[in-house]
Amino acid sequence: MKNLLKKELSELFNPQMLMGLLVSFILIVMLGFVMTSSVSESLEATGEVHIIDMDQTGFTQQITDYLEEQGYTVKKISENSGNPENPAYETILKEQNWKEAVVLPSGLMDQLLFEHTSCELHAVRVLETTSTVSVMETGESSAELVRDAISGLLMKNLIGESMAYLENPVSFASYTIANGKTVRANSFSLVSSMAMFDQLMPLILFMLIILTSQTIITAIGSEKTDKTLETLLSSPMPRSVILGAKMLSSLIVAVVYAAVYGIGFATSLLFTVDKTAENVNIGEAFSEILSTKQAMQTLGLQISGIGWVGVILQLILTIGIALVVSTILGGFVEDAKGSQTASLPIVILTMFPYILSMVSDIRNMDLPVRILLYLIPFTHTFTATGCLRFGQTGIFFGGLLYQAVFLAGMIFFALKLYQSDILFVHSLGKKSAKSKLIKR
Repeated sequence: MKNLLKKELSELFNPQMLMGLLVSFILIVMLGFVMTSSVSESLEATGEVHIIDMDQTGFTQQITDYLEEQGYTVKKISENSGNPENPAYETILKEQNWKEAVVLPSGLMDQLLFEHTSCELHAVRVLETTSTVSVMETGESSAELVRDAISGLLMKNLIGESMAYLENPVSFASYTIANGKTVRANSFSLVSSMAMFDQLMPLILFMLIILTSQTIITAIGSEKTDKTLETLLSSPMPRSVILGAKMLSSLIVAVVYAAVYGIGFATSLLFTVDKTAENVNIGEAFSEILSTKQAMQTLGLQISGIGWVGVILQLILTIGIALVVSTILGGFVEDAKGSQTASLPIVILTMFPYILSMVSDIRNMDLPVRILLYLIPFTHTFTATGCLRFGQTGIFFGGLLYQAVFLAGMIFFALKLYQSDILFVHSLGKKSAKSKLIKR
């Protein structure tokens, strides 16, 4: 029993597995560090309240004092009312380096304290990402806190007024800034309309890469165990054709898997929408869709036809890289047992940027982190639509060029590897070592 256990453990704890574990550990620690930094920045931002004061009265100062007494850091600037139909909020927020702010309009004190009528405030937000998690982290915190402060002050100053007015003395008009333009629209509605593709595509791509790599590495490992790979490579057929057939068959299997998962996901989404639509006014929903589309056009968030061609090309390059790298890794697999360990580098290098693209925005991370992530060829596809929507075409086409060069290099290496006798020598060396062990 002892010797058998020792034998099994020695087969499982091989150098490939230990190297995979080491790489996994390093990448997971790095992922945790990046996510912690992102969360810390969000937590720091939630303690600040940004106010654009266009009323400039004693009451607005009371709002500031009230919030500071609650422990919040208030950053306030005073501005003239300007043009209410076309407010230059993008200029103000850019100068102050703010991501969101609440605007106290001119006449706020008169409306609330003397006329006792509800007043409309403007909640302004800079939109830089299509990640719903990133948008939800900050939310409209300044607007909510200012509303609570106004409600608290009115309850002290207007004793006897109706509770309905005191609890909701203000309403909000949402303004969104993107690509240097401002439009009256809710940032959550805009992100929700873009997230259907911007987050579904990375999910399907992630599954495609994982399934493709595991399929081709397992197939090569099984062929090495059955000695059919040596027979194939020894045949007169060009080895480039053999490699192409293997990669194409694995791609077809992966596409079938991805299609099934994608259809299943879309079907569940349609059922959810259909169930929700029972309680929704169709006219209002259609009007909201049109207004959201118009807002996206105004902000320049829609992707052009040429942009979509580039996205599709980037998808093709990404799948090609996964296929070629998997073929290279599969060549060093001794048997089917080692296929799972061999695919670990691809799994981790895909999972790392995928998770970060879901919970944060890679394009806005610190420069050293971005450089490290952009060295991973799969990262560029996860950030492709974001780059095109927010005017970072240089990063997009640079990533496209990097992927093309990386793929060409991997194809050259794979052809050299399979046209040489390294794989045969590697297998014979392993076999010789096993023979010596048996003789002993």
